[in-house]
Amino acid sequence: MSSNIKITRICEFCKNEFTARTTKTLYCSLKCSSKAYKSRARKSKIDQSNKQTESVKNANLEVIKTKDFIDVNMASNLLGISKRTIYRLIERGELNIAKFGRRTIIRRCDLDSFFSVPLEESMLQPVQEFPGLDRCYNITQIQQKFKISASALYMLIQRHGIAKYSVGKFNYVAKKDIDIIFNAGENEKD
Repeated sequence: MSSNIKITRICEFCKNEFTARTTKTLYCSLKCSSKAYKSRARKSKIDQSNKQTESVKNANLEVIKTKDFIDVNMASNLLGISKRTIYRLIERGELNIAKFGRRTIIRRCDLDSFFSVPLEESMLQPVQEFPGLDRCYNITQIQQKFKISASALYMLIQRHGIAKYSVGKFNYVAKKDIDIIFNAGENEKD
């Protein structure tokens, strides 16, 4: 049965305009149809391979979840963070470990409890109100007045837990806090 209709369509593969004789024609030629089929087959194989890889990864995670003791590599896979980050947590004493020779082992319960620890009241610092520009130094003023480098100043501010206030592009610190630090330093020298 022949068709006398002629419809202008756009090929799904090459995106060129062509004249189709049926309403269901998607491709301009057999060549485009074959290339589209091969492309779909290739994509299907890639998707299948990715699913297989994902299932192997998830199987490894399921095995890790059942173990009571895991190493740093397993912990990084389980949490999705780098090994270096886990070592930083260990160095700061936030995560308990055991050592077997050179191998570092983490108890699974310690890893789980690390995320369920509630914040202590001492860890929460109250929000301090900005005292006003007339009662604050900016960082440059502190450096010039006390002849201190920027890195040393920031280290002192951090060590003493002094609040910094950002106004525009400048950082301000309360004069009373800075004067206490540097007057205490002068009194120790005498």
